[in-house]
Amino acid sequence: MSRQDKDIPRLEVEIYGLTFRMRAPEEEHDRLKRAARHVDNVLRELGQSQTTPDTARQAIQAAFIITHDYIKLMDDLAQQTGLTDERQRRVDEMLAKLDESLTTL
Repeated sequence: MSRQDKDIPRLEVEIYGLTFRMRAPEEEHDRLKRAARHVDNVLRELGQSQTTPDTARQAIQAAFIITHDYIKLMDDLAQQTGLTDERQRRVDEMLAKLDESLTTL
């Protein structure tokens, strides 16, 4: 561990009964704790609805659910701000035409 790593504060979180220790900048601790609580909640909800104690399968399902929620949030945000795929394609097309025009000057 380098000297620089030792200067980064430690953080400890618990997810589904397991303790995870990490180093992270102090300003990220609250966000990381919230993320750990969210993952823990998703895993516990899955644990209540499943009959098998396969924690690896639950972890993969939790990752899938969380990633789906993240992608949906990003898509909704993009749509609200007008950054749809179609608009991005049109902007890219216009930039390509502009580049082409500039090279012929």
